[in-house]
Amino acid sequence: MRIRVVAGLLVVASLAAATVPLAGASAPDLCAGLGADWDGAYCHTSVLSERKAVRDIKVAVPGDLVDNPVTGPTIRDYLTTLVNNWRNVGVHMVADSFGEENFQILQRGDVLSVVFHEDYHADGPKFNNAFRTFTWNMGRGVRLQLADLLKPGVDLGAIASLGQPFIVDALDAAPPPHQPGSYPFQADRWGPDKVYSGGYKAWALSGDELILYMPDYPVAHDTPLDYTPGIMQWFMDGGTVQAHIPLSALASVLRPQFGGT
Repeated sequence: MRIRVVAGLLVVASLAAATVPLAGASAPDLCAGLGADWDGAYCHTSVLSERKAVRDIKVAVPGDLVDNPVTGPTIRDYLTTLVNNWRNVGVHMVADSFGEENFQILQRGDVLSVVFHEDYHADGPKFNNAFRTFTWNMGRGVRLQLADLLKPGVDLGAIASLGQPFIVDALDAAPPPHQPGSYPFQADRWGPDKVYSGGYKAWALSGDELILYMPDYPVAHDTPLDYTPGIMQWFMDGGTVQAHIPLSALASVLRPQFGGT
């Protein structure tokens, strides 16, 4: 079985991996609703395009969370939308292709994060990666946004400011190998208001740290507002930069339940 704590083969970065429990009886039920088959590890289906190209689709299912009344509706909606989107694209493909989703489950007390990693291959040699994340306070039965971790009146810019040393470390370590601090791996290009950061939409809490997956989806280039004439525009794959920021570094702006002071 190829479901891992950070699952699938990461083209842009690698993280520690560990096995996720097998999905429960809800996985075959969800697969059936998606018009797919449960193969013991994934909901699996394929689409034949107008030009006879095959798109292979596999999605891993966090079975216990699909059944949970707090997490289930969001996860079912996400997986349904993902499979339908990949099917719709597959109908028009010229060459064989695939879409594969895996997941990671992270926890901090009552706070549970699920990180979905999408790996999809379209025409051409490049792979594409994307990260969709969802976080809940399971004790209260509510979904959390990143802003919910912060004290009233504090915006996401505080994370960029206080977490900058750790974001810079992640930028320096990001592929491809590059000179630290060189364009576009500069902190001012990766704030929450910049396109390369994905607006900090993909994030998770794990133990004593906040993890940012930047960008959440592939980005073709800087926005026109950020464009600098004469400087090459970079393509950024989803998850190219994965910053691990200790909650202790953010303590001054976090609510007490998340390690704030």
